Amino acid sequence: MYTDQDITNLVARVQQLEQMVTNRPATSLPQYGLLSKNFLTRAFSVWGLSFIASLLIGIAFSCLGAILGLIFGGSILGLFENFGNQFGF
Repeated sequence: MYTDQDITNLVARVQQLEQMVTNRPATSLPQYGLLSKNFLTRAFSVWGLSFIASLLIGIAFSCLGAILGLIFGGSILGLFENFGNQFGF
């Protein structure tokens, strides 16, 4: 199936790859607050990310509400005006 030459080529390739892995410079993790060893730093990082996420969601919903208010606002005011006219307001 495999010749001795194939196996020696694979052994040489594996040794070469192992050397590349051992000679590779050590990479460190990024300095994020979520990866800190300090509990308060992690807690405030989570709180800050949650705050920003809810702020972005709130801005999106308020923009959507403003657009819908501009589109349907006149028709809703017209309904209240008719309602007021019926009861003498």
